[in-house]
Amino acid sequence: MKIVFLGVGCGMPSIRRALPAVAICLKREILLFDAGEGVQLQLQHAHLSLQRITEIYISHLHGDHCLGLPGLISTMSLLHRTKPLSIIGPQGIKSFITNTLEMTHVEPKFSLKVKEGGKAKLPEQSQYSVETLPAHHGVPALSFVLRMAEVQGQFNPEKAIHIGVPRGPLWKKLQQGRSIRLAGTRIIHPSEVLGPSRKGASIAYSGDTKFNPELAAAARGVSLLIHEATYTNELKEKASENLHSTAAQAAEIAVLAKARQLALIHISPRYENNLQHEQEARGIFQQSVVPNDLDVIEISHPVSKED
Repeated sequence: MKIVFLGVGCGMPSIRRALPAVAICLKREILLFDAGEGVQLQLQHAHLSLQRITEIYISHLHGDHCLGLPGLISTMSLLHRTKPLSIIGPQGIKSFITNTLEMTHVEPKFSLKVKEGGKAKLPEQSQYSVETLPAHHGVPALSFVLRMAEVQGQFNPEKAIHIGVPRGPLWKKLQQGRSIRLAGTRIIHPSEVLGPSRKGASIAYSGDTKFNPELAAAARGVSLLIHEATYTNELKEKASENLHSTAAQAAEIAVLAKARQLALIHISPRYENNLQHEQEARGIFQQSVVPNDLDVIEISHPVSKED
């Protein structure tokens, strides 16, 4: 799994940072979290195809998180997209999309499914499931937890040979999780030659929020927590007033969640670099990083150990 940080800034586009957007790249599709202004250009810089995007998750309807969405849909339409697109967001996302497309005369020829979420577990795909939960911000806002499906255990060829399964097509069937029949009536089940199943990779995305222990509970054990850190701790009161988080508070959520890694985004334009955020977060949670635009984090899949 590849995570591409298309934009890590907030409020307004700047030379240093684009607006919030994170692409989760799976084998055949891309899940996009937030779509700030300029997201199309960032996708091009990252060499990611718009046609691979199957689902878009919008955390809330402040402009720096959603104003890139209408243009993205418009471009998909211009490119004659036929693949369905799902958009999940807070209350108001349906009217925002409907009204914007109508006023700009965009009529997508592909299926556009829009869901307004609160606290819910969205239907599981074959590969993953996504949980939504309320964030604490000044407008209806969401956080998201993505969990990949469990992966079957590793195939043990020695066990297969020991119980009499000949090398060849039968091995492949067992590796695919299918039972086989040997000569006679004996049935061999995959569990006899496969190790224990392993947890898939997982990612939590905070959106804009003040310190929220409920997110830590929902994100327990995630491979990567992507959390907003608009300010550093000397502006803790300002963060509280604006319902945002500091780098230290994001790190505290990572500790509570027992996350494996923390990535801080949504950095205020007042900060020229990421050094202060990184030092503050690492003082609490060592596995903290502050990515720049277009940085990539690779997550191994599956996760081998339980929490």
